Amino acid sequence: MSDIFLGKPWHWGLLAAAFVALAVVGIRYMHTYAFNTFATICLSIGLVVVSAVVLTHRPGDRVTREPIELPED
Repeated sequence: MSDIFLGKPWHWGLLAAAFVALAVVGIRYMHTYAFNTFATICLSIGLVVVSAVVLTHRPGDRVTREPIELPED
């Protein structure tokens, strides 16, 4: 399965938790009566997820299926 799902398992769990949190906010229709709170929650979730992935990345970790070739000057 590691060939299909790249990244750490807890990154995928964090993504699932973010989807659930965003679904709850959407189901409660917060975007219709409390847009500022809705926008703050959405931006915060995005910031937490991106920060967690970026801050825990180590050089040499595999992030794509194909190797990234840098152009030669």
